[in-house]
Amino acid sequence: MTTWRTDPALQGRFHAEFADDLQVMVHDGEPRRTKKSPEACFVRVTGVAGSLRIPHAPPNTPPPIAAAAVSWRELPIYRGTLLNQPHGLASVKQNSAVEFIAAKGLPNPLMITSQYARERAQWVIQPCSGCGGDQTLDPMTTMAHTRFPDAPGGSIPVAFSAICPCGGTMMLTMTNLPPAPAPTRGGSSAPKPWWKFW
Repeated sequence: MTTWRTDPALQGRFHAEFADDLQVMVHDGEPRRTKKSPEACFVRVTGVAGSLRIPHAPPNTPPPIAAAAVSWRELPIYRGTLLNQPHGLASVKQNSAVEFIAAKGLPNPLMITSQYARERAQWVIQPCSGCGGDQTLDPMTTMAHTRFPDAPGGSIPVAFSAICPCGGTMMLTMTNLPPAPAPTRGGSSAPKPWWKFW
C-alpha cells in the first residue's frame, strides 16, 4: 500500500527536519468565486484517507462521456493537520484536519473536500494547456454555477472550459456515470444536466 513516505509524487517535498511535514495548497475554493487566493501552508501528514478516482477519455469525446470511453487512475488521498494559520482564508485554520492529493502541474499538493472527491469521479478534465494539471480548486458543479449563474434552476452544462491558475485552459466534460454515493437530507440534491455544449 502506498503511504506518504513511499509515494514518488511526494518525494523531496518534506521538511528536512520534520519527516511528515510538507507544504500543501490550502484554499477556500476558486478565487474567481471567493476572491481569496490559495496559500501554501505546512501540513503534518497523519494517514491515508482513501483514494480519488479520476476518469480519463480521449480528447474530443462528445459529452456526456459514455462509460465505455472512460479509463481510470487513482490517487491516494492523504490526511493531515494544518500547522500554520492561513493569512486570508476562512474555511481552514491552524490545527484544522485537511485532506489532500499530489496534484500534477501544481507547485504543491492540493487540499480537496469530500464534495470535490465525489464529483471528480464524474468529470473528465482535459489537462491544462499550460501546466498539464488536471485538478481544480472548486467542485465541478460549483465551477459551472460560477460561470453560468443564470442557468435554469439546478442545471449545469455538460462541458465547459476553465482558466487554470497558471493561465492555461482546461476543458471539463461530464460523464454519464452514476453519481458516487453521498449522504443526503430530504432527498437527492443531484444537479440536472444542462444539455448544451460550451
